[in-house]
Amino acid sequence: MARTDGQIAAGNGRLRREKADERDDLSRLNAVRLIVVALIGLGYASTMPVGPGAREWLNLFGYDPSLFGLQVLFFLSGWLAWRSLASGRSLLEFTASRARRILPWVALYTLIVVALLYPALCDHGAAGRKDTVGLLRYFIETVTLIRPGQPMPGALDEARYGCLLQGTIWTLRWGALAYAGLLVLHALGARHWDWYAGLLVAGVAAHIGVDGWTDRTGSDLLGPAIPGLRLAVAFLLGVLVRQFRFAPLLRGRAWAVVSAICLGAAYLHFHVLPWSRAIELLAMSGWCALAMAVLQARGAWLRGWPDIVLPAYLGVWPLAQLILALRPDISVAALVVATLAAAFGTAFLFSRLARVRLLHRRVQPA
Repeated sequence: MARTDGQIAAGNGRLRREKADERDDLSRLNAVRLIVVALIGLGYASTMPVGPGAREWLNLFGYDPSLFGLQVLFFLSGWLAWRSLASGRSLLEFTASRARRILPWVALYTLIVVALLYPALCDHGAAGRKDTVGLLRYFIETVTLIRPGQPMPGALDEARYGCLLQGTIWTLRWGALAYAGLLVLHALGARHWDWYAGLLVAGVAAHIGVDGWTDRTGSDLLGPAIPGLRLAVAFLLGVLVRQFRFAPLLRGRAWAVVSAICLGAAYLHFHVLPWSRAIELLAMSGWCALAMAVLQARGAWLRGWPDIVLPAYLGVWPLAQLILALRPDISVAALVVATLAAAFGTAFLFSRLARVRLLHRRVQPA
């Protein structure tokens, strides 16, 4: 039966509303993630002049804000990943979309580090200095996420975080592994929430077990797996929240209540009960719930945020190292402000240039 003009107009109107809602969701998501990246950058920059053993600013319950920030980003990634798969996107479309979004930014920032930052900061007489072949290998291994975040001898050897110019990029490999694992499970037919609830329980148990065993024995054998387990737990929590039928019923205020309960429980546990790793899990859950509360808020201030999350995140560490190298006597507060301003400003500039270039290509004649 042919559709009437009224039905066609109604369908077109519904599509326009859905696209407008999707743009609004993306804008609010950008706002949440940029706030989280700012907290991560604040934490990282606050320890740059002091060293890896120092506590970051806004340390809570003995845990750094950069840790909770990364867990929130992975939680949101899991939440978004399952939304994309549940909407009917094929595995190929999903993978291609992630690659197009991530790899160009990683390549750009790594190229800047290799071609500009490392030569400018490198002591050409230092032992182990990377030559052209070494820099090319570093670029390939970083962009392909084979060895992201590896040290670069010769650059800032005497700094608190000596030789490390891309200290944030290591998380991208764990993110790629999380997405790959989710795609494999989805392809194998793992569509029900009980699969991911079981994986979440197993992930929590593995994190507690490995972390506890490492503390008791002092062995570094399983130490490299601890960051990945922490981020995997957050990712699986995001997938599970998206799958639960009651999750859509929770609005901003309800998520805020969940956040307050989890953070309150973490506070009481930390100050009243003997220490345990449940503090981290409760606090992580509280921050993730708070992110959901903000994400579902309808305030006007959440609209219009630019999509510069990844370039801002990638720029925090190298720019902090550069500023500290140029001004070794800079105060921690000044370094934090300068790093965030430089990282977000550079990301916005690159984003505008990329958009202008894309628009220019679109208007070229065939």
